[in-house]
Amino acid sequence: MSKIRPITMLALAASLFLAMYTTVKAEQAQEETPGSNVRVGTFDSRALAIAYYRSEAFRRQMNEMRTEHEEAKAAGDEGLVRELEFEGSAQQELMHKQGFSTWQVDNILEMIKGEIPEIAIQANVDVIISKWALVYRRPEVEPIDVTSFMVKPFDPDDRTLTMIKDIQKQDPVTLDELNSHQD
Repeated sequence: MSKIRPITMLALAASLFLAMYTTVKAEQAQEETPGSNVRVGTFDSRALAIAYYRSEAFRRQMNEMRTEHEEAKAAGDEGLVRELEFEGSAQQELMHKQGFSTWQVDNILEMIKGEIPEIAIQANVDVIISKWALVYRRPEVEPIDVTSFMVKPFDPDDRTLTMIKDIQKQDPVTLDELNSHQD
C-alpha cells in the first residue's frame, strides 16, 4: 500500500498541474480576442530630423551659435572659437546621420516629449517607435505610420513636407556609405 500512495500523489499532482495549465491557457486565449490588436505607431526618423533641422527653432539655435562664434573671434577667445567650431562640425555630422541614415533621434524627441502622448491619441496608437527600431512584430500587431503627426510640432513648410515625402521613398543610407562620403 505504501508503494501505491506516491504514485497516486504523483498522478494527483500531474492532474492538478494540467488543470491549472489549461485554465491559464484558456484565460490567455480570451484576452487575445480579435479586435484587441496592439496598434504600433511607427515614424521615419529621417523625416523627423528634416522637420527639426529645417525648423525655426533650429535656425534660432544656429544663429545664436554663429553670433557667439563671431563674438569669440572678435574677442580673440581662441579656445571658445575652437570649441564652437568643433560643436558645429559635430552638429553637421549628427544632422547627416539622422537625416539620411537610421541614427537615433533622441535629441529631437526630447524637444517634443510633452506632445507625444497627444500624438498617440490623435493617431489612435498604443506605442510609438522609430520604424528602424522595429525588428519583429506578430501578425496581429498593426503598424500605423505616424510620421506626419510626429513632424507637425516643428511646423514644416511646404518645401520641408516635399523633402520628407521624397526621403521616405528612398532607402536609408548605411552609416558606412555616409562615413565614406564624409572622408
